[in-house]
Amino acid sequence: MTSADRLLRSGFLSGAALLGLASVGAALSPAAAQPRWVSGTYVYADLCTMPEDGSQAGRRITLKRWPKGDNLVYEGAGLAGPVETAVTVDDTTKAVAFRIETPAGLVSFHGTAGSDALTGTLNGADGAQPLRLRRVLRARPQEACPGETTGSIH
Repeated sequence: MTSADRLLRSGFLSGAALLGLASVGAALSPAAAQPRWVSGTYVYADLCTMPEDGSQAGRRITLKRWPKGDNLVYEGAGLAGPVETAVTVDDTTKAVAFRIETPAGLVSFHGTAGSDALTGTLNGADGAQPLRLRRVLRARPQEACPGETTGSIH
């Protein structure tokens, strides 16, 4: 006899409370887990500011996951502002694909979103190039681009 059965027989636990406990246990079972990523905002970036002249380099890709659909915001050096677009995300493989129109032409991306980075291939006016953007976990002021370290031994 289970402890719940003992409590029920002793009159300490009502049938309604027992039913409530059973439903909580079912909700916590692994079968109830959802295969879909958690809704929210995922930011991947290497966008930085050049200390010499204040110009920007790099890009920031913000993936927004919502129950009613996903979208993406692309920011890059040379763009007048952020560009928002639809995005294709595969919940199983975490594959991400998008296409945006910029003043320099069409930019497309196909790769994988991970917990630490967005990796894949970016195609644009300069051709195909590999892309790896680290995941940014909290907002912070625009970082200065790393300077060139000449003459140092590491």
